[in-house]
Amino acid sequence: VTLDKNEKQFSPTTMYHDYAINEHLFHWQSQNSARPDKGRGLEYIQHQKMGKRLFLFVREQTKDEFGRTMGFVNYGEVEYVSHTGSQPMSITWQLKEPMTHFMWQQAAKLAVG
Repeated sequence: VTLDKNEKQFSPTTMYHDYAINEHLFHWQSQNSARPDKGRGLEYIQHQKMGKRLFLFVREQTKDEFGRTMGFVNYGEVEYVSHTGSQPMSITWQLKEPMTHFMWQQAAKLAVG
């Protein structure tokens, strides 16, 4: 997940609104093709039943101030909580371990955007 998206690097159809809700919950928008009734969207919903473990990797932006590609930070394992919509789906994930205060601040500041 890249939190701070800009029009230069992302198309209008991939300007997903992703952010931390609190230290335990993360709001994520799926790919535009994901639907809750089949395919990848259904796999997100049923991942635990299917025996799949999901991990959340986050970075603030694509490039740093020097133009270097930024790495992702592993926020840890997540579990499906709920979703709304379709194509894309807005999914709420619960982190198995709460994110640190610093990570929470970075991931939550864009929620108002």
